[in-house]
Amino acid sequence: MAEKKESVDTTQFRRIHKVEVKKKRFTLSKKSIAMIVVIVLIIAGCLTGYIITKNSDGYATKVSGNKDVITGDVTVSKQGYFEYLLDQSGAQKTVDNAYNAITSKELPSKTYQSQIDEEVKKLEDSYKSYMGSVESYATSLGYKDVKTFREEFVTPTAKKTVLKNKYLKEQYNTILKNYTPAYIKTITVEKESIALKLIKQATSQEAFDKLMKDAAYSSNANDYKLVTSKTDTTTLNKRIKNKLSKFSSMKNDGVYPTVIKQSTKKYVVVYVYNTDKNKNKDTYINDLGSVSDIDSDAEIFYLKKYKFTVYDKKLKKEIKAINKKYIND
Repeated sequence: MAEKKESVDTTQFRRIHKVEVKKKRFTLSKKSIAMIVVIVLIIAGCLTGYIITKNSDGYATKVSGNKDVITGDVTVSKQGYFEYLLDQSGAQKTVDNAYNAITSKELPSKTYQSQIDEEVKKLEDSYKSYMGSVESYATSLGYKDVKTFREEFVTPTAKKTVLKNKYLKEQYNTILKNYTPAYIKTITVEKESIALKLIKQATSQEAFDKLMKDAAYSSNANDYKLVTSKTDTTTLNKRIKNKLSKFSSMKNDGVYPTVIKQSTKKYVVVYVYNTDKNKNKDTYINDLGSVSDIDSDAEIFYLKKYKFTVYDKKLKKEIKAINKKYIND
């Protein structure tokens, strides 16, 4: 009778490579390592030479002991496996661990716990909408239970959002200067004479909104809401974006007094609103929080504040490849 083949359980592999986990003592059995290596060799054949190397060069960081974790037709050293994991996710994990430590210092529970709890609820509500339950979502990512998922992923993510909001509030004026944000509505027409006529008619936001709904202009009317220096020109016409600093510096809501001629030979009338940046601070902070660059700006700000330093040259290089501003030279 043919020997029954043992099935390969890849759960541990998925947990290591698909989601972030806390750094734990190296306790994998040889059998578990063998299963992982087989999968790695199949999926990432180009890395086989690296993972089976007994002593890779580059990292100053070393694991204790020099025994192989598996021997035979394929030999995998502890150091080789360790460096393989560092190359795959070590740089991002290092940044994440540092930033998680920073959030704990910056967000004392007495002051910020209610905000963190609110963000946790928002995240978990979104997971429920994706998968029906938080448990199903956690399991799909390889977590053993909701408690572990919440501790290792949900709460750290919520804290990052709360810290970003803190950054937006405390660095508000600097962010306004760097991003030149403005809230704008536009109407695009075929002739300059029509555009000039609309500027005269747009005596208030209500008047401009009425013109936007007019059948003659509605198909070419847009409310862009918040636009910034980071707004893509595929979304916002380049010639309108070029005037962004002018819009952002306006002290009162109103129509921009000059017609903007596009390269398509069409003409744009722009209405700027929410110009009082102190009165509308909460609105600006909420909408700026959705600008992806703000996330990395906040990370850079706090990593520099806490003098984030990496001494391992290769790991430092990998982190700078993620974002060169994460580390001070």
